[in-house]
Amino acid sequence: MQGAWALAGLLLIAAFLPAKPHVRLTATLGVVLVVLAVFQTTGGRGSVSFTASYVVVFAVAAIALLRFRSESTPWVFVPLLVYLALGVFAVWDGGSGQSGGLINIIFAVGAWTAGLFLGVLYRDNPKVERRLVVLLLLLVTFELVVCLLQSVGVDIFSVEGRTGELEGGRSNGTYTHPSTIGKVLTLTAVLLLPSTRSRDGVTRRLAMSGFVISILPILISLSRANLLAIGAMVLVWSFVQPREKFFGRRFTLPAMFGVFTLVFLDTIFARFQESTGERDHFMTVALEQLARDPWFGVGPAGYIRTVGQYDPLTADGWPVHNIFVLQAVELGIVGAALFYLPFCVVLIRAFRFIRVPGRRGDFARAIIAYLPALIVIGWTGWGLLAPGALALMCFVFAFAYVQMKAPDRASNDLRALRVRAAIRSGEGPR
Repeated sequence: MQGAWALAGLLLIAAFLPAKPHVRLTATLGVVLVVLAVFQTTGGRGSVSFTASYVVVFAVAAIALLRFRSESTPWVFVPLLVYLALGVFAVWDGGSGQSGGLINIIFAVGAWTAGLFLGVLYRDNPKVERRLVVLLLLLVTFELVVCLLQSVGVDIFSVEGRTGELEGGRSNGTYTHPSTIGKVLTLTAVLLLPSTRSRDGVTRRLAMSGFVISILPILISLSRANLLAIGAMVLVWSFVQPREKFFGRRFTLPAMFGVFTLVFLDTIFARFQESTGERDHFMTVALEQLARDPWFGVGPAGYIRTVGQYDPLTADGWPVHNIFVLQAVELGIVGAALFYLPFCVVLIRAFRFIRVPGRRGDFARAIIAYLPALIVIGWTGWGLLAPGALALMCFVFAFAYVQMKAPDRASNDLRALRVRAAIRSGEGPR
């Protein structure tokens, strides 16, 4: 079945290669979003199998590298890849799961490469903006329908095993855990938010509808961190908007979010009264391991195998619920710093362009709006380091980074018009 998914994805990409550029780009974006944001066919952090997510992402990344466009080459990950190579050959023991963990990091780099490549094509092809918004709108609507069906008892994409026993009753969308849906939809929101300020009215309304629909599955799934994350994201996005139109659209999204929250208020309140489990214990155990091997860690996906020797709960498969500490324990402080360096580069650029009008500024503000969501979700769980979620985060950050690098198309068009007018008047360009 997974091989069929992989083959279908590759055939769909290949089928559109002779088509017009905007059609080919739309098809490829659709395939990539399906395998990264709807049907994540990845396994655990220490395992890899031949599935659609891996094959499609690596295929797009390979095309990007073969075309060798400087903007679609993940140079910022080179220090991490060199560090990982040194760690594999000279530091880590090569225990169970290490090769899978290493490949999943490379998979994330491949998703970053795909994001750069498709981001460049998207930036240079204005016809695709509305098409991308439509794809995202269909994605979030599909997840909402699945969540609603699950909430009324329809057995569809059900969670099995230990997760099903612990999280039964909560909607999980098409994912293997109820909290994953919030992680995915806050990331797709980064792609939707800039288009809520599009100059095209239809695109703007579609993007706003997509973002509003994104909120509902997060509320239905009742993940505490995701609820806080999407709320913080809405507020930050509203406050970082340019000063013009302050009394117009700035507080539309917070008002809608407030209305939806009131509808689910009793359920949300009850959810926040529940125990947070053994998170404090897991953090204590993780910090003890970090003290034992602070600089180079235990190796990719080696947390459970190593720390489980000292703690029975960890041996049952429970890592520390914090992506920053978890990555530091596995890759060491040096490796974790190199791992998060690309994300810091994107954030620094976003802060530089936070007050710039137009497309560059809109994507910068979307990344800044996601920052509190990243902190909340990352500090209270480890799910963003799962292969599917990590690959999607890499894709989105890289895609947004490319949009912030180039001058705004509207500014270029305006300058071109001024140059033509000057030439006609005999003044020449200034």
